[in-house]
Amino acid sequence: MDDLDAFWQRITVGWHTVYLGLLGVLALIIGSSDDRTGGERLAGLLVVTAMVITYLLIGRPLLGRDDNSLRALVQLTSSWGCLYALLGMGIDAYFLLFALIPHIWAYLSTRWAVGATFVFIAGVAVVEVGRAGWSADAALDALPQWAINTGLSLLLGLFITGVFVQAEKRASLIDELERTRTELAQLEHSRGVLAERERLSHEIHDTLAQGFTSILTLAQAIEVALDRDPAAVRDRLALLEQTARDNLAEARALVSSLAPVNLQNATLPEAIERIAARFADETGLDVSLQVDGTGPPLPANVEVVLLRTAQEALTNVRKHAGARRVVVALRSQPGATTVAVVDDGRGFLPGTATLDGYGLRGMRARVEQVGGLLEIVSAPGAGTTVRATVGPA
Repeated sequence: MDDLDAFWQRITVGWHTVYLGLLGVLALIIGSSDDRTGGERLAGLLVVTAMVITYLLIGRPLLGRDDNSLRALVQLTSSWGCLYALLGMGIDAYFLLFALIPHIWAYLSTRWAVGATFVFIAGVAVVEVGRAGWSADAALDALPQWAINTGLSLLLGLFITGVFVQAEKRASLIDELERTRTELAQLEHSRGVLAERERLSHEIHDTLAQGFTSILTLAQAIEVALDRDPAAVRDRLALLEQTARDNLAEARALVSSLAPVNLQNATLPEAIERIAARFADETGLDVSLQVDGTGPPLPANVEVVLLRTAQEALTNVRKHAGARRVVVALRSQPGATTVAVVDDGRGFLPGTATLDGYGLRGMRARVEQVGGLLEIVSAPGAGTTVRATVGPA
């Protein structure tokens, strides 16, 4: 409501200026009149002074409030009474009506203002009838003027009230829209935070968790070969050290929000080749790589999704498949790029709660975020194919 309050403040300042200015003009007219005696001029100036004092003490603080309390009635009664006194003295003060009539609607609620308008303007007509000698002809002459003045005053007052009611409604609507926009911004921020948390959880699962799994697997293999094959232990230790370094680099890249380590200084095919070779070294499985086609360069986020999909699929092969042979394929065509991991392991029924867990859900969510499609083809004893396609199929 700040805009409406500022607008109303400007209006009230204007009314202060107009009302006091009109009283000042009236004082100058009375003081400079040569048609009146000194006593008449003094009486007129005292009445004007009373109007100024009453307004400054009572009326001005009430202006802008929908208040039909005793103070508002005192202000209106005193100001209109002073107007009647001036008119009774024969002082032409009708122009004060331009300020006094709006005051009725400013001080009182609409219901009270309608009744007060009838009463106060009727008082002006009574004064005119009194000055004309209290005759029936004078009353009949004053009646049309009273009706016109009352009608115009009501139209003006209701119009002003309607304008301010609409302004208040519009201000309320603007406030509501601002609150809604703020709530939407907060909701969007919350959604962004949740999406970022989900992204980070996927990143951690696809990088750090897989790296630690590899380290654990290598440590177990070293323990088994410790007494039987020292040379193999050295190779495993070197691979363990390299895996730990890569995992540390992934952690740093994750903190710095950089691209995956494998993609920082390599193309997507080179990165796929590296993780396939590392997987073969760590597991001893027969891993073959197939890279076909040379499609257009992919956005960085799409390359990350395809790389992470291949990493997660290989991790699932290590954990669950019991496979002897794995094929990692990357195929690029105009408008579509596909990465697939195929194993000859024990397979599973897609959708099984114990197998279709966080890793597969995370892969599917990642691929769908970049507008791609994740396909999982598997059956018990028939191996598993995980295929991610980005772009038109």
